[in-house]
Amino acid sequence: MRNLILMIVLISSLIGCSVEGSSNPSAVKEEPVLKEKKENSPPPRKSMIEYVPNPQVTDDRTLLNVGETFRDEKGSAELISYKKLNQKVAAGPIEMVVKEAKLIKYHPDYSLIDFFHNYTHEEQFTFVKIFLELENKSDQVLNLAPVALIETDTGEKITWEADIYLEELNGMIVPGEKKAGNIGVILENPDIKSIKITTSKVFNQNEADVFNEQTFNIAF
Repeated sequence: MRNLILMIVLISSLIGCSVEGSSNPSAVKEEPVLKEKKENSPPPRKSMIEYVPNPQVTDDRTLLNVGETFRDEKGSAELISYKKLNQKVAAGPIEMVVKEAKLIKYHPDYSLIDFFHNYTHEEQFTFVKIFLELENKSDQVLNLAPVALIETDTGEKITWEADIYLEELNGMIVPGEKKAGNIGVILENPDIKSIKITTSKVFNQNEADVFNEQTFNIAF
């Protein structure tokens, strides 16, 4: 009888070990797999994290070589010209960096026709786009239009009011605030080689001048 009890205890122990051994390896295997995926995943790019889709213009971030195209639900875009800049522009206490400029041929989706009819009656058109960053380094609230006027080498002049991106880069910028975004205008004559950009004056809250207009050129 005693031998029978010992045998039952021994069998129970072996079964317990078998169950434990069959569950633990699978748990141990899962951890390295998850860890491997995490290590192999590239870290998110800062520009991707900060990017906010524009409601009326196609995302052109992947367009870096002339002739490349991209289509999404807002329409299709073709890169005509690209200029990487990282050009600093002195705007008094506002630090302004022009990151890049592009010429893009754009065919907006039919759902956006009413919006673009405020700017053109063409079904497809070419626009010039500038991506820039702003930072208020002062201790006071300031106002600036970073792109108040665009003049092309063909003689075309376009003001900030024709901006199709509407990303609120113009206007008030509080102390320490940073802004980044696009400003773009449709061209009547897209066959251009360069543009000249003029900023507005920098004003304080009392509408007093803090810094004069600045101009800079971009050659395509």
